[in-house]
Amino acid sequence: MNADLLEPSRVDAAARAWGAALLHIAGADPRMRREAGRDETWMVVTGSPAPSVNGVFCLARVPAPDQVELLADRAARTAAQYAGPVSWSVQVRSHPTEAIVRTAATHGLTAQSWEPFMVRDLEAAPQSAPSDSPLRMRAVDGSEADLYAATLGAGFQAPKEIFTPLFTAAVLDAPGITAYLGEIDGIPVATGMGILLDGHIGVFNISTAAAHRKRGYGALITEHVVRQGHHQGARTAYLRASDMAVSMYASLGFTLAEHWTYLTAP
Repeated sequence: MNADLLEPSRVDAAARAWGAALLHIAGADPRMRREAGRDETWMVVTGSPAPSVNGVFCLARVPAPDQVELLADRAARTAAQYAGPVSWSVQVRSHPTEAIVRTAATHGLTAQSWEPFMVRDLEAAPQSAPSDSPLRMRAVDGSEADLYAATLGAGFQAPKEIFTPLFTAAVLDAPGITAYLGEIDGIPVATGMGILLDGHIGVFNISTAAAHRKRGYGALITEHVVRQGHHQGARTAYLRASDMAVSMYASLGFTLAEHWTYLTAP
C-alpha cells in the first residue's frame, strides 16, 4: 500500500470524487435535483425513498453550519415536491458539530449512523487476475434498468422501488457510469457499478442475492469494477462500505480512511 494514500489531500480527493459521482447521477436525469452551496456543501434529491441518496452532503473536512442550515431547508422543500415518500439525510465526513445536530433535529433528523469510507491506490496495490468462477459479469445499459433495479433489490433484500428512481435508463446510459450484472447460467445474482471521474473509480452497488452468498461473488465483482476503471485510467478507487464488509474490502487492497456520519429520521 502506498504510504501517501492516506495523506489528507489524497483522502480529500477521493471524497470529492464520491460527491462528484452523486452529482453526476443527479445531473443525468432531469427528475433529480441538485444545488451547490459554499464550502463544498451540496443538496441532492434523487427521488429515491432512501435517505442515503437525498439531502445535504458536506464534502469538506470541516463542514459549514450555515450552509448545512440553508440547504437543509431547501432539501426539505424539494423532497416534499415528489409524489412518493422521499426520506433524506445530512451527511458529514466526521462527527457532526452541535450546530449541525441542531439543524438536523429541526427537520426530525435525530438518528446518527456511521459508514466506513475506504480508498485504494491502484498504482501500488496489485491487480488480481480474472477468476475462473462461474460468475459471469457484463455491463448493462439503460434498456435493462428495470432488471438492474430488481437485481439490486434482491441483493440488498429491499423493494426494487428504492432503486428504480435512482438508477434510471438515463443514469445507466450516462458517460462515465457503468452498471454491471453478475450472472450464473444467465441468471442475474449480483450487481456492481463503477463511476469513473477525475482519475477515480467509485465502486457502488456491490450486492449478491441471499441464495448465492458466501461464494466470493462480492469480491469478484468489486475487482471487476476496479480492474475496468484502472484500464480506463483510474489511479485511485474508493467506496463506502458496511462495517461487516470492511474486512473483505481490506483483503482487496482498500484502506479504511474515514467514518462518515448520517443524520436521519429515526
